Amino acid sequence: MIIVCSFYYSSNKNRQQELEYTLMQNLNKEFVDEIHLFIEEKDYELFCRSNFVQNDNYHKIHCVKKNNQPTYPDLLNYCSTMKNKICCICNSDIEISIDKNEENIFNNLHNNPTLFLLSRHEYDMSSPQITNYQGSHDALIFHSDTLLNALLNALNNNIDLSFINYIQNTSGIEALLIIFFIEKLNYKLLNPCLQIKLIHHHKSNIRLWNTGNKNPVGYSSPHRLPHVNWGVHCKYMIHPCKL
Repeated sequence: MIIVCSFYYSSNKNRQQELEYTLMQNLNKEFVDEIHLFIEEKDYELFCRSNFVQNDNYHKIHCVKKNNQPTYPDLLNYCSTMKNKICCICNSDIEISIDKNEENIFNNLHNNPTLFLLSRHEYDMSSPQITNYQGSHDALIFHSDTLLNALLNALNNNIDLSFINYIQNTSGIEALLIIFFIEKLNYKLLNPCLQIKLIHHHKSNIRLWNTGNKNPVGYSSPHRLPHVNWGVHCKYMIHPCKL
């Protein structure tokens, strides 16, 4: 698997420790072949002087220098350039955990328009996003070649990626991603978060962004909510499942 995510340096010590711990955990996973980090130039210089360079698995890290936070089109187009890889786009505080006997689960994705859109467990392994599912997903896993073919087909049909042109931590972006992959790219979406566990390392609850009065860009619900006049309604509910 190739993990693609962002990395940054937080002004909050606790938050920074969470980000570094998450990256180190993923770096040392046997099933992770590479980690591609979208990182700003100023953070890249700090990263090159960090303890990560002393790690035996440092060779797995590939830094992509970009002077702003990547959007989903940036991330998807980047992954589509890889050849025959299983890619995971996830948030920077998400650790991926898979039991050894479950690693063949990715065989379902090769040359198959199926995407794993995963709910998360919290840092203490509680699972409100699973037991109380509300449409929140923190990782996408897919086959790179299949994605490339889907994007090329969308381009030929004058479908662009502006519908999902948001950064990862945009509130409600999952609803738009679900609609885009199902209705525009003709993907089947599954949520095997009982086998592929996402661990959300965010005990500090420190955030770089604050929505203020800005509403989420979308929401997931089987039916349109009568008193909601903001965001795009997503009728598809990608519930946790076991494959």
